[in-house]
Amino acid sequence: MSEVVRDTVVPLYLQIAEDIKSKIRNEEIKANTRIPTEMELSESYQVSRITIRKALELLVDEEILVRKQRIGTFVSNKKMSRSLNSFMGFSQSCELAGSKAGTKFLSAELVKAMPSDVRTLNLTEDDKVLRIRRLRYCNDIPVILEENHFPRKYAYLLAEDLNGSLHQLLSDHGIVLTSGAKTIGICHATREEAKHLEVKENDALILSKDIAYDSAGEPVYSGKEIVNADRYEYKILTSNMMREK
Repeated sequence: MSEVVRDTVVPLYLQIAEDIKSKIRNEEIKANTRIPTEMELSESYQVSRITIRKALELLVDEEILVRKQRIGTFVSNKKMSRSLNSFMGFSQSCELAGSKAGTKFLSAELVKAMPSDVRTLNLTEDDKVLRIRRLRYCNDIPVILEENHFPRKYAYLLAEDLNGSLHQLLSDHGIVLTSGAKTIGICHATREEAKHLEVKENDALILSKDIAYDSAGEPVYSGKEIVNADRYEYKILTSNMMREK
């Protein structure tokens, strides 16, 4: 039986919420697993179901637990976060978060430039681009399906190991990425995307499109990322609070 201290000023529901959080941190209760029902927890802690409900609502508000209709309450996946305030690649953002980045190489080939490539990479209609497709992992969990297009002059990347950081490879060749532009929207998983990201077909996903520039302001690549929003998120940090007048 789980125990709570009754002769204290700390409310019982807060004690229970902290006890459940402790069990999750210690992996006594693992991510994606269903926690016991309100009735089962009520019997375990010897408190009312109202107290259990308040504890669970707090943990849901903190995104530690997630309720799934007609199924139960589950431990949330720990999301990987990437700040949009600084320009960095996936591998570096994983490293800064104390997570392990991984890659499954899918393909790399020279293909005819698309109209969007001509526009964003300053190419002509007859140019070719180097298209690199990879599946990115955070702590061995697939989170991003990415596709990057480079002007043909970067075809030397075909001779490189493309399982690591592309930003580092470019840096090794003297190409320093200093700025970029990103647009973020929503898409729905195709059959292929669902298979790679381990979601259901037509599930909502994040669609992120990027353009990266070197120190001379020349476009180095344009990219598209299909992101599992249940496992990965973007954050923007602001120094001042904005208030409507």
